[in-house]
Amino acid sequence: MSPGIRNRIRRLAGCDRLLLLLTCGWGILGIPGNYFLQRHRMDGTAVFFQLLTMILWAAIAGVVAYSVIRRQRRPADYGFSFQRGGLASLAMLAVIHIYLVISGKFVLSATGNYLLSALGAFMEELAFRAIAIDKFILLMDGIKNKAFWAILASSALWSVPHIPSKSPAQFLGGIFLGALFLGYVYYKSRSILLPAWIHVAANAGYLAGILIAGLYCLISFADWAIWSWNKQTPPVAGASRNI
Repeated sequence: MSPGIRNRIRRLAGCDRLLLLLTCGWGILGIPGNYFLQRHRMDGTAVFFQLLTMILWAAIAGVVAYSVIRRQRRPADYGFSFQRGGLASLAMLAVIHIYLVISGKFVLSATGNYLLSALGAFMEELAFRAIAIDKFILLMDGIKNKAFWAILASSALWSVPHIPSKSPAQFLGGIFLGALFLGYVYYKSRSILLPAWIHVAANAGYLAGILIAGLYCLISFADWAIWSWNKQTPPVAGASRNI
């Protein structure tokens, strides 16, 4: 690793470095995990890699929760916000669901274990969109068109684990180009609501999409309420400003 890259990584906060490391680890472990899952279904090796993936989910969620609790970050920093694209995304999803119900095309679940599938898709959006894109942008500070390269890098990182399970046409058209689209939507809206809903609905059906949208709204509303309350509460005399 060159000194320039090391210096850029050192400029990231500790929780950001850890989250980026966990996300990259997820992308790397996903290659053999997907291979064994596709070739051997659910034998011992496939189950082992699935457990590793779930451990990474828990680790990423834990670091995010820790950074929010310690006030190093807000939920809005991870794409949970109605300030920009979140509210527009929510309105768009409401129109889509109304149309699906009226037209009779509302499919509750696409898979048997739709809750696990929905959670996995949601965590992928959190890790490979909200975390990876923002951290890659920070690492590419000073580089021309850094947002484009960050979206491209995060899309490649998310797409590589799908190689063992997809044909070349599926990989390029459905996975990589889809990742570019979802990354662009996140970057412009600063909200993972729409990318997460698209991913979850594709994996597990619209019922799972509703559950994920509800979770997003709950976290975003809590962030807005706590932030508004903190701004209205005067600081305690003599209290330290260092958090």
